[in-house]
Amino acid sequence: MKISHIAYLVAAVLFMTAALPAAAQGGDTRPEEEVVKFEEKVHDFGDLLISDKSVTCKFKFTNISKKPIVVHNVVSSCGCTVPKWTKEPVMPGKTGTIDVTFKNDQGAYPFSKSITAYISGVNRPVVLHIKGVVYGKKLSLKEMYTHTIGGVLGTRESTLNLGNMYQGKAKSDATSIANLTKSPVKVEVKSEDPALSVAVVPNPIPANSKASLAYTVNTAKGEKKWGNTEFFASFVVDGKPAAEKIRVITTIADSFDGYTQAQKERGPVPSFDKGYLDLGEVDKGQVFDHTITVKNTGKSQLIIYKVDSDDGRATVLTPAPVKVAPGKSAQIKIKYDTSTLTGEFVSIVTLTTNSPLRPRLDFFINGGIK
Repeated sequence: MKISHIAYLVAAVLFMTAALPAAAQGGDTRPEEEVVKFEEKVHDFGDLLISDKSVTCKFKFTNISKKPIVVHNVVSSCGCTVPKWTKEPVMPGKTGTIDVTFKNDQGAYPFSKSITAYISGVNRPVVLHIKGVVYGKKLSLKEMYTHTIGGVLGTRESTLNLGNMYQGKAKSDATSIANLTKSPVKVEVKSEDPALSVAVVPNPIPANSKASLAYTVNTAKGEKKWGNTEFFASFVVDGKPAAEKIRVITTIADSFDGYTQAQKERGPVPSFDKGYLDLGEVDKGQVFDHTITVKNTGKSQLIIYKVDSDDGRATVLTPAPVKVAPGKSAQIKIKYDTSTLTGEFVSIVTLTTNSPLRPRLDFFINGGIK
């Protein structure tokens, strides 16, 4: 893999990182929960057939601030998703809508699309999601929900991804869970962490039917966690503990709601002396030791809360948190194992920090197996 390719990746990430503060800037802006309240931010269309054609959902919101708000723009992550929204100002206490149509013209596949709304008075874009699974023909519940729990229940997957979160905030989503038997089933869900809560509705689940498995991670509860984080929940089905669990994953970054632009500018700024490691062509199974140098070019202390590897091939040897004074540097030691790699590869080591301008910083490792 050529360095030009990795340079492109680094440039793309830096562009996206730099764009985030700009999107959130404005004269009088506040956290979303002080300005606008959505009835739901994730809509699951569930199981669809190609023959169902396009489907539409409505995201309804209320202006809970004391000033009129305007939805300036709504951008979809895919051309197969078309948003329409309330164009006129929404007065305090009044409601507006963002209607989202999924064209359902791409074939049989699971889909998950994001819709980003830019709303006046809110300090960062509001991200909505639609999802579902499109099938080419009608299938039985057992054919659709192949991950079994206790031999009685079925889900589409054992890992549920909540995406990015901010410290001190809560985020919710839902998926479907199926009763694969001919009798109603009573379900009890036990979370292994106070930050995760899970509910099944309806409960008991009727025979040969689907229910909603709703889950919420509230980062204000339990031990504070950073970066790539996973939570687990177990099931008791009709009084019998099931061996299988559900895993909820999320990425938690610091929240800078309420920061002024001046406070952001006085904050720490992490940077690498070199943002990537090019291993070139290597023999499969080689293990490399490398030291990542991180400099704080900002005006206050930098805290690296956590260092994550996106694929588990990089083992972080330096314990977090790592604190770096202004103008100083710190070294993060990693060990990179190529034993599971084939062909060209790119791995990412991510630093989660207290920097308002760079809360997450990516270091790239690339090369190729001979």
